[in-house]
Amino acid sequence: MDGSQWKAGKFSISLRLSLWTEESHTRIYHDVFSCIPNDTIHSRYALRQSINHWKQKLGHTTIDLGVAPEKLEFHENGEVITIDAETKLKSVRGQLVSFPLEFMRQEDDLRPMFNEGEFYTSSQVFH
Repeated sequence: MDGSQWKAGKFSISLRLSLWTEESHTRIYHDVFSCIPNDTIHSRYALRQSINHWKQKLGHTTIDLGVAPEKLEFHENGEVITIDAETKLKSVRGQLVSFPLEFMRQEDDLRPMFNEGEFYTSSQVFH
C-alpha cells in the first residue's frame, strides 16, 4: 500500500480489488446517467450548462436524468469512441460510489433563487 510491498490474504485482496472501486463506479454512472450532484459542477452556471448540454445531446426540451442515451460518445486523442451504455453498466460490481464533496463549492449562498423550489445542499457540507 502507498507504493510499498505488503501481504494480504486471498479474500481481502479480492474484496479490495473487486468491490471497492467507488471511483470507477462514480465515473460510469456519470457517463451513463449524468448524475447530479457530481464533482464537476461547482456553480449554478456550471449546473445550467450541464443540464443544457444533456438536453441538446438527448434532443428533448425536458430532461430525465434517469434515462440513459442508447450510445455514449467519448472523445479520446481526437477520436470519437461510441460505447453501448448497457455494456458499460455491466462492469459495475457492488454499490459503492464517491460522495460529491466538490458540488457547488464556488457558491456562497445556496438558498433557492425565486424560480427554484429546493436547496441544492446545506452550506455546512463545505465547512
